[in-house]
Amino acid sequence: MRYQDIIHLPITATEVKQAITRAQRVHFIDNLRYRHPNVSFDSKVRGYVGEIGFRKWLKHHNVPIEAQNQWSERAQMDVDFQCKGRSLELKTSLIPNVDNNLKTSFQRRDIKLIKRKAKVSDLCSDIHVQIYFNQNKKLKEQWLREQKIDLTNADTDQLYNQLLGRAYLKHTYLVAWMDKQSLQDRLQQLPLAQQTWSHAKRQFWVCPLRHCFAPNTLIDFLNARS
Repeated sequence: MRYQDIIHLPITATEVKQAITRAQRVHFIDNLRYRHPNVSFDSKVRGYVGEIGFRKWLKHHNVPIEAQNQWSERAQMDVDFQCKGRSLELKTSLIPNVDNNLKTSFQRRDIKLIKRKAKVSDLCSDIHVQIYFNQNKKLKEQWLREQKIDLTNADTDQLYNQLLGRAYLKHTYLVAWMDKQSLQDRLQQLPLAQQTWSHAKRQFWVCPLRHCFAPNTLIDFLNARS
């Protein structure tokens, strides 16, 4: 795919506030590492903002959503979306510190697919979708750690301002997607040692964004299931 294929997802202030309210209601253990409460909360908000933007995009293209945020006993995890009999998992990311902009991240980064099991065929979801927020990760998290925010505050308007919710309105992008079978076929062409990469004591399957599929092709892929 090309960088020009990336799609901007329009987000409203009301939708960011909805994401904040949901982040207050839903509690889960942050098992990645210890993160400042403000950083961890913003990460949840970011995930819900991504879901809202992606859901609107699917509906705009008349793709029916059969289920959302449904617990899978087989996978022992939430399935973000179920469409046309396929499970879709969203990945939401900020711009890494050294990239500075979305275009550089597109050239350098992968869809972050954690290697939880030995075989890529054991990935839980059928399709993996990458969303980026055009915000610098290091600066955003440093700023969040410096803020004094009552995350239980019932005044959503105040929380929206304290968390700089407006940063999501024009900076949310649907970047790329990859289905499990295509990823498996591609990795089989690589030596075993080149099929994964490591970061922070975790392994990930190699899945470069620039070699993934353009967002608009996902519609045809899902509709072909009909």
